[in-house]
Amino acid sequence: MVHVTSFYKFLPLDREGLASVQQDLLQQMAEFSLLGTVILSVEGINATVAGTEQAILAFKTKLIKRFGELRFKDSTCETEPFRRAEVVIRKEIVTMKRELIPEGTEATHLSPTEWHEMLLNDEPKVLIDTRNDYEMLAGKFRGAIDPGLKRFSDWETYLDSTPLDKDVPVMIYCTGGIRCEKAIVPLLERGFEKVYQLRDGILGYLAEYPDGEYEGECYVFDGRVALDQHLQPSQTYAHCAICGATALRSPQGDSLCDSCATR
Repeated sequence: MVHVTSFYKFLPLDREGLASVQQDLLQQMAEFSLLGTVILSVEGINATVAGTEQAILAFKTKLIKRFGELRFKDSTCETEPFRRAEVVIRKEIVTMKRELIPEGTEATHLSPTEWHEMLLNDEPKVLIDTRNDYEMLAGKFRGAIDPGLKRFSDWETYLDSTPLDKDVPVMIYCTGGIRCEKAIVPLLERGFEKVYQLRDGILGYLAEYPDGEYEGECYVFDGRVALDQHLQPSQTYAHCAICGATALRSPQGDSLCDSCATR
């Protein structure tokens, strides 16, 4: 059994010290025989890694000692979802083409239970998926708006071109929570006061509500392609053999997304 954990944290990291942190984390991943991807920037850390249960626990202990409290989203699978171990330094830990460390947004977080209850009440609300369009092909929350993002950096363009009622609460979500940490800042800057984000994202919600308001599966950025309602690797989706987008799994192994299949 392979154990997988995802986590992120926005915190200021010294630009000159990133290379040292990178080497330390690479050494720890090698020590614990972990595979996966860790992204570092002056904004903080964002990662998904996989290994044995004991190795993941040991790595978590090291991470907490270095970075402080972290929120982990855990799942399991039968086969290794990664091919290599890498720790990369980038300008941002999630690319919105805007470096920032969100501050003062904790009040906008809803726990999975609070989110579920808000979805079920009859009060007016706007529910927006902040993920890219190809991720939404695998699944989304019931009634969610697809903003048609080709990349997360299109988010502010979407907000500026879409007439959203500022008097109606806006709910946003993503895979594990990290994109919403940034996505909510432009909403607040544009005068939206009733804005909420799903803490720990779809992964956190499915851990508590596997048969709730989320329809379909959740796209993930590794060999599993997507996770089902019970956070198990998808038996439905695969990567398109041509472009890598979400595609229905083919028994012949030549899965193609709708766009590539019609070329």
